[in-house]
Amino acid sequence: MVRFRFVVLLVLALTVAACSSSQTVPPTTQNGVSSTTTVTSTTQPLPAVDLSATPVGWVPVSYGDAQVSVPPTFRVLFPGQNPCELSPSRGAIFLAPMPTTGPCPPTNPALPIYTAPTSVRLVPMRHFPVPQSGEKPTVRNGVMGYRGTNDSFSPRGGPFIYYAPSLDIEVIAGGPMAIRVVDTLTRSPRSVALAQGPAPSVPSYWRTVTFAGLRFLVPAYWSIERTPVTPVLGEICRTPGVSFYRSVVTLSTDIRPIEVPSCPYIPPTPQYPSDGVQVDSGLRVEPIVPLSFSPRCLDLHGLTACPATSPDYSILVLRVTVPGRSKPVFVSIGLAGNGVVARTILYSLRAA
Repeated sequence: MVRFRFVVLLVLALTVAACSSSQTVPPTTQNGVSSTTTVTSTTQPLPAVDLSATPVGWVPVSYGDAQVSVPPTFRVLFPGQNPCELSPSRGAIFLAPMPTTGPCPPTNPALPIYTAPTSVRLVPMRHFPVPQSGEKPTVRNGVMGYRGTNDSFSPRGGPFIYYAPSLDIEVIAGGPMAIRVVDTLTRSPRSVALAQGPAPSVPSYWRTVTFAGLRFLVPAYWSIERTPVTPVLGEICRTPGVSFYRSVVTLSTDIRPIEVPSCPYIPPTPQYPSDGVQVDSGLRVEPIVPLSFSPRCLDLHGLTACPATSPDYSILVLRVTVPGRSKPVFVSIGLAGNGVVARTILYSLRAA
């Protein structure tokens, strides 16, 4: 019996060791006796963006840790935009809390007022009702969620609420395409970039960029543009702060303000997420996009980097404190695909 117990304990010990990662500290010598200390650490997998959740031809739309995909003809409205200016479309998606409005009054009786047949809202989860007894959560693209207890997924497109506590998001949807949009719910690239865990390995073909007391790595085929003009955060004639329009590295001293051109009207359709980096070395505040920063900052190789909580879409903005500089440096990283490129750039940041 004693021998059997010893075998069981040995098997358990080997099983625990196989499920843990360990770091061995070099042997030390004390009183002529050599000893080795093993520090055991556990790791958890990084969150993942389910890229297959986006149907062919659709566009990912991110808000915080969540992402859904919509047809390119959908309208995407952000806080401060007028929901009565939808123009003809198959549907509309509203991001972040937006004021509730009644029926849109016509500013010009000769102009029609459009309403979207499908309406989807992504808002921070205000409350999470206790699921009914026996209700089982559903898993969509790696994300566990719950259907609102008083709602149903109506094939006719009736309104419903879907809760995803792990993403701190609730989706309020209705219309003929509502279920198809909710079925694309997955994690956003931002959640991958900022997740706790080990730094990713850097591909061998990446190169080093040095600017404003910082050093970081980017793919070697990205072009580098230097400018004294403060660039717009994102596309200049679209909703700013949402997404970069191409994968480049923009390095700005912010000596001169940008002159915003007179832009033609562009319907508020979804902006395709893109990788990229923008570094602003002369800003105190962003001139066009109001920024709100998290009190919880990152320690990146001695740098203090505070991520912006607003805007919260497909650009990660960080206020970085660089040793020896009186003003912070603003680093903006595009969030696209599975978020690994953005995470690799973020973890490569260090003082030059």
